[in-house]
Amino acid sequence: MVNYQPTIDRNLSMVKSQTRIERDRAGPTSKLWRPMGDDSVFQLAGFVFLATLLGFGQTMPDPWLILSGGKTGSINAHTTRNDLVRLYGTANVVDQDVDVGEGEMQSATFLFPKDPERRIEILWKDPGTKTAPESADVRGKKSRWHALHGISLGTTSTELEHINGQPFLWTVMNDGTDMRQGLISWRGGALEKEFQEDGRVILELEGAPTKGAMPRSPHESETNSDDPVWRRQNPRVSRMRWLFPSKLIHSHERREC
Repeated sequence: MVNYQPTIDRNLSMVKSQTRIERDRAGPTSKLWRPMGDDSVFQLAGFVFLATLLGFGQTMPDPWLILSGGKTGSINAHTTRNDLVRLYGTANVVDQDVDVGEGEMQSATFLFPKDPERRIEILWKDPGTKTAPESADVRGKKSRWHALHGISLGTTSTELEHINGQPFLWTVMNDGTDMRQGLISWRGGALEKEFQEDGRVILELEGAPTKGAMPRSPHESETNSDDPVWRRQNPRVSRMRWLFPSKLIHSHERREC
C-alpha cells in the first residue's frame, strides 16, 4: 500500500484543483459542498475520478515497455538522444564506446548506467547524429524494461511457453570457435508475430540445456522446450535485444532531410 500512496496523492491533488474551480463556479450554496467537509469531498471526488478512468480504460503509458514494432513507446524507432535527455535527465544519459563484434567499436548510449535494473544500451543507426535507434539491449538477472506480456529478464521458459501457447524450438549454432548463438523459433505460436517480424525481439536463455540436443549439423543442434531435460532446468531470459524496424527508420530519415 505504501508504494501506491504517492500516485494516489498526485491524482487527488489534481482533483482538488479541479474541484475548487467547480466550487467557485457553482457558488457557496452548491449542494456539493454542504454535506461534508472539504477534505472528504476532495477524497470522494478523487475516487470517482480514478474510477472513471478505470471505467473508460484510460491508463498512464508504461514507461518501461518497449514495443518491437517501434511506432510508439518511450524508446522507439524515432527516438533521438535529445529525447532521452528530455525524458530521463542529462545525468542518466551517458555515451560510451562498445565492442559490436570482431573488435569493431561503436558509440552507444546508456540510460541509468549505474543501476542494473534500469540500465539499457542503445545502438544508433547513425552513431554520429544519434537519431533513430538500431537496437536496445538489456542483460542480467532483472530489469524494469520489458516487452509485451511482461516478458523481461528472469522470465522462465515455462512462462514463455504459456504466453506462446505451445512449445518453442531452441537452436544452438557454433561457428567452430568459442562463440555460440542460441535462436528461438516460436513455431507459429503467439510470440512469432510479435517477436519475429521486421521489428524483432531476440531472447537469450541462461541455463538452456545443450546435452542431448538433436544434432542438425556438426555445429548446430536443436531442442524442444517441452523436452524433459529442458523442463527440469527451466532456463530464464538473461538478455533481451529489440531490433527496430528498418522501414520505420528509413521513413524517419526522409523526414529529417
